[in-house]
Amino acid sequence: MTFEQIESKKISEIVREQIEDMIKRGEVQPGAKLESVVELSEQFQVSRSAVREALSALRAVGMVTIKQGEGTFVNTYDFSHMFDPMRPERIISKKEMLELFEIRKIMEVGAAELAAEKRTPASLHAVKNALLEMKEASIKNNVGESADVTFHVAIAEASQNGLLIDMMNQLSDTLRKTMFESRRVWLFSEKRTLERLYEEHERIYEAIEKQDAPQARKAMLEHLTNVEQTLITGMEK
Repeated sequence: MTFEQIESKKISEIVREQIEDMIKRGEVQPGAKLESVVELSEQFQVSRSAVREALSALRAVGMVTIKQGEGTFVNTYDFSHMFDPMRPERIISKKEMLELFEIRKIMEVGAAELAAEKRTPASLHAVKNALLEMKEASIKNNVGESADVTFHVAIAEASQNGLLIDMMNQLSDTLRKTMFESRRVWLFSEKRTLERLYEEHERIYEAIEKQDAPQARKAMLEHLTNVEQTLITGMEK
């Protein structure tokens, strides 16, 4: 490989990252057509070959579709394939992230309320175990997204609602990705710590333990709102 090839590859990666950021910030919406290769090369002040390489990389991970004679279009994201260990992780746009949190507020606030009303000793124990795993992660300053997912799924299971449990399980891989991102942003924030994030989960657990449905609902809503604001702010930086 020549020096020129290495430099070209680095430039194309930078262009790819910049286009990803445009999609991530919502500047380019799903279904929208990107500017032409010529226009993008002028915009980024790079060669057309670097732009083509960047677009090919985006197509390889499913972010865009290139239609001969028509142009390059941003794909609508399929959440069912968000967490696939066999391929690079997809970037979620700001719009998709907001929509995901709308769904989470609808589902998980109600799940916490039902869990407080219907939880059994066994299901409460499962929520407690996940909470302890998060505590250990916060002490070690690890991201701890797997325990976070387990905690939220355990709450759904404590609701004793079969359909709700199925829906949460279907979302679990998506949640793992977004929880990793939110915890990473939270961890490197000067104003927030993983200990504070743990305390929010602890308040949810305590309300469920006391079978205080209104408080469980309130604690979950406050938690999801805080995480949403932290993550969206991080995406905008």
